[in-house]
Amino acid sequence: MSNVSIGIRIPTNLHQRLEDYIAETHATKTEVILTALAQYLGVAEEIPLSQRVAALETQMAELRNLVKSKTSVI
Repeated sequence: MSNVSIGIRIPTNLHQRLEDYIAETHATKTEVILTALAQYLGVAEEIPLSQRVAALETQMAELRNLVKSKTSVI
């Protein structure tokens, strides 16, 4: 399957949230946007398995960080 490049404009606040998320999770902008778009369109199963696994690993890392931060407060 070939890829198509598109350009979009997004509000500054949304871009900052995207930047914060990728800094925290080490995902790429492309990974985050493709995953979000596929989920929004209800076609997440069309994302290649390797990308879905990478996304799950990113989410697990984020959850680990949240748990660590919560348990260190206690």
